Amino acid sequence: MWNMTYTDRKNKFLILAIIATLIAIGVHGYLTLHYYGLKFGTSGGDSFCNINDVFNCDAVAASSFSTVLGVPLALWGAVTNLILLYFLAVTKMNLVQDRARTSRYAFLLALFVGMASIVMAGISVTAVGNFCLFCMVAYGLSFLSLAGAWLGAEDLKLANIKEDLTDIATSERWVAGFIIAIPALAFLGDIMYRESHGLGEIEKIAKERVAYWQVAPVQNFNLNEGLVFQKGTSEPIMTIVEFADFRCSHCANAAPSLHSFTSNHPDVKLIYKAFPLDGTCNEAMQSGGDGISCGLAAATICSEQLAQKGWQTHDYFFANQMTIIQTQNLDKNLEEMAKAVELPLEELKACVKSVATLERVRNMAKEGANAQIRGTPAVFVNGKLLNSGQLIPVLEAAYQSIKSGK
Repeated sequence: MWNMTYTDRKNKFLILAIIATLIAIGVHGYLTLHYYGLKFGTSGGDSFCNINDVFNCDAVAASSFSTVLGVPLALWGAVTNLILLYFLAVTKMNLVQDRARTSRYAFLLALFVGMASIVMAGISVTAVGNFCLFCMVAYGLSFLSLAGAWLGAEDLKLANIKEDLTDIATSERWVAGFIIAIPALAFLGDIMYRESHGLGEIEKIAKERVAYWQVAPVQNFNLNEGLVFQKGTSEPIMTIVEFADFRCSHCANAAPSLHSFTSNHPDVKLIYKAFPLDGTCNEAMQSGGDGISCGLAAATICSEQLAQKGWQTHDYFFANQMTIIQTQNLDKNLEEMAKAVELPLEELKACVKSVATLERVRNMAKEGANAQIRGTPAVFVNGKLLNSGQLIPVLEAAYQSIKSGK
């Protein structure tokens, strides 16, 4: 009777660890897809866990600490938790010859995951300066799994653990096989995702794009016109000028990558310039237009002018792009935006419809036309066109080229 009660109590803690680990796998899976979407410009807009410039999942995913050996940390986490789930499950279901020993292996792996979480949390605080809410959830789940594995482990003594570790090289080689499976599955998963999405040649493509960028002609832009973002205060060594239209789906995909890359490089400045694909305000467009894209571009100028909320408006338009396209009514779109961003509606409308604001939009569009833009988004780095410049690997390659002086 005592043994049954003891086992039942251990199983309850193991169930807790299993549930926390299952949720952690889902969280890491989301973060893995988010990383790939951000890095390769397929995210489709800001992550919904981007709260502000501090709590920003995009900035964390774009940092140099988001990968180990080229594989996203989130994928490492997903695979490691998957192996942990196996150890917890076979212990709980008594599918091994030595349940007590396997429970201790589960504890050791959960301890490793917990320690890794502490290290990553420390890096976020001291080096990145940004926090990812989903990452924080993953850290919390790792500690919950650790608590369950610890309380569910049997005969958890230092002498037993030392013996268990020694036996991995002899009688318990199957455990070593599962440990080796972690990096094997992580690398395999990374390769499969890249190849299935046509991303296998991205590093080669980045080098080619930078080579063309280096010999491209320099364009002269008014760097005081447009939305400006720079995390640092020093003179930038790299200035990114992006021309985009708020109803362009590729521009919506590009925005998070550009902003996140800039967030992680204090010596990089990002300038957003309007290039509405609308003949109402853009002479480069041969056909006419409905004026909505022009009005949206004007709204970012006015938001910045009225309350320094130009970037908030920029992000709102891209995040709600499909609704804006379906609405097909500028006044309605402005009403919804003003409510979301908290701007005085009548002042906003008056500013958007003013001749001065329209002229500013026209001038930015003319800058793009003079630079012979063929589509949006168009990304220029230090005055030179950088094809595929919305992709973080391409931006990083250009940045390293500038830093090295090559």
